[in-house]
Amino acid sequence: MAYNQSYKKWHKPNMSETARTKQGYYKPKNTDKYIGDPNLIVYRSSWEYSFCKWCDFSPSIRRWSSEPVKIPYYDRISKLDECKKLGLDPNNPKNWVVKNYNTDFWVEIDKGGGNIEKWFIEVKPKHKLKKPMPPKQNASLKEIKAFNRSAKEYIINEAKFAAINEWAKNKGCKFFIFTEDQLIKFGIIGGRFELPQKNK
Repeated sequence: MAYNQSYKKWHKPNMSETARTKQGYYKPKNTDKYIGDPNLIVYRSSWEYSFCKWCDFSPSIRRWSSEPVKIPYYDRISKLDECKKLGLDPNNPKNWVVKNYNTDFWVEIDKGGGNIEKWFIEVKPKHKLKKPMPPKQNASLKEIKAFNRSAKEYIINEAKFAAINEWAKNKGCKFFIFTEDQLIKFGIIGGRFELPQKNK
């Protein structure tokens, strides 16, 4: 498994006050559990920080890594306007763009009874997984633009998740999306793994 160090060196966390989410570098206590450079453990939200801390301290996590691999996927959206202008078929794969998806985490988890599994994890709010509803006929321009952004993100995420799911299966791993529901279920948020209040 590649550890994607070059991606994290070029895509540094946005640690400015204007960042939409809390981002930074997680400093592990149990460095022997981490696969890759422990100085490049990136979290791009407070939920991802909590996930890092859970991986660091949970006895069920044997090994883990952040943004460990890049997976190619087909982006059908980027050249959509160009296809319309040139009269090209947007459903033809030749007119799609190959991009890379960097999934959030990889973990090796001990489920008990000698059952060890390897998971790729994407941390994502569950509202991001819902298919956007088209705006009403009398919708404002602002509402239409918001729908277009959400629809594009939804389509791209579908392509990303399909690509990593297939890739993970071929590697003998599983892929899961952790929304707030799974994060609460595993005790990752709402407890001792959360980002300190002063840093939120």
